[in-house]
Amino acid sequence: MLTRRRLLHLGATCAVLGCGRNRRALSDAGETATTHHAAFTAALAAAGGLGFVRTGDRVLLKVNTNSGDPYPYSTSPDVVRWLAEELHDRGAKVTVGDRSFWGDGGTRANLEQNGIAAATRAAGATLTVFEDDGDWIAVDEALVPSWRPPVHLPRLAVEADHVFNLACAKTHFITGCTLGLKNLLGLVRALDRRREGNLRVHHDELIHRQIADVNRAIAPRLTVIDGYRALVSGGPTPGSGARPTIVETGVVLAGGVRERLALDVAAIELLQKHAPASEAIHATAARDQPTIVAARAAGLT
Repeated sequence: MLTRRRLLHLGATCAVLGCGRNRRALSDAGETATTHHAAFTAALAAAGGLGFVRTGDRVLLKVNTNSGDPYPYSTSPDVVRWLAEELHDRGAKVTVGDRSFWGDGGTRANLEQNGIAAATRAAGATLTVFEDDGDWIAVDEALVPSWRPPVHLPRLAVEADHVFNLACAKTHFITGCTLGLKNLLGLVRALDRRREGNLRVHHDELIHRQIADVNRAIAPRLTVIDGYRALVSGGPTPGSGARPTIVETGVVLAGGVRERLALDVAAIELLQKHAPASEAIHATAARDQPTIVAARAAGLT
């Protein structure tokens, strides 16, 4: 059996199956995974698979489409297709959705450019963009105390039987990293994100609490952090400042709702292993990264 640290050292595929004193050993399957598909399949299997999905279930695949840049700047179209096809085979109704940065009105064009739209169509799934004039549900203000209300989430996400969070492994010039927890910001209505006091200005302390709040308001049934190729400097997009550097780590992380923090911690350690010393990801130990601290304070496990 492999410990998480040993598995990351090997650059293998894994699924985080717990955190803290509940962390279990990781799957050995990743040690022999030699392709992206094998890595993804092994991680999904080690996370328990998709046996909980039933015929007719509505499943939202929340991707990362911060830009039109190809994987790993955006979610891998291959992962979208592999997962959507398997869900389709199980009789699920699959929707793939996102909204880019609140100041970017071209999400649909981004989805076409980065290949996610084509992968969605190939899998027989439905593509949606969470536009301001869509169908939204207001979040209980008690769940999002660090935001200036109102905060809205797509009805599609709130009422789905399952939300799957398909994140990348990327550095971020403000928050240090953008992984599973931060990826859910793309569900918040852009009008709310751009409101003064929210994400219009990325306050370097407040944003971590805001990320935690969103994860308290909505809990994905499955999170995948795809670090098979990871952006270890210059993230989250080529225009962020530093020269982008991509490393093929071979690591895919997957787990359920109770593993959200453990997944991000493991992914931070992965980025720290490969990122240049100048990157903000090195500012703290993985478990002391501000988003992780804020999530624990918010009561997330």
